Amino acid sequence: MGHREMEAHWRSRLADAKLRLDFTRNFLQEVQRDFPLGDPSPDGQFAYQKALRAERHAQEEYTRVLRLYTQLVLDGKIPDAHEWRNADAGGA
Repeated sequence: MGHREMEAHWRSRLADAKLRLDFTRNFLQEVQRDFPLGDPSPDGQFAYQKALRAERHAQEEYTRVLRLYTQLVLDGKIPDAHEWRNADAGGA
C-alpha cells in the first residue's frame, strides 16, 4: 500500500471513529433526556452508566486514531501491525 493509499485508509478510519463518537454522544444525550440526573430508577442509572462508558470508549478510540493519522500525515510514521489490529477490532 502506497503512502497516499495509507493516508486515505486512515482518514477513512478517522471518519468512522468520529461517526461512532457522534453517535454515542447523541445517545448519551437521549438517555439524559429520558432519565434526568437524580432519577433513582435502576433502569435509568444502568442506561446512563452504559451510555457514558460507550461515549468514553468512543472518545478514546477517536483520540487514538486521530493520533495515528496525524503521525502518518505529519511525520510519515506508518502505524505498526499492533495498531492496525486494534483499529480492525474497533480498538478492543
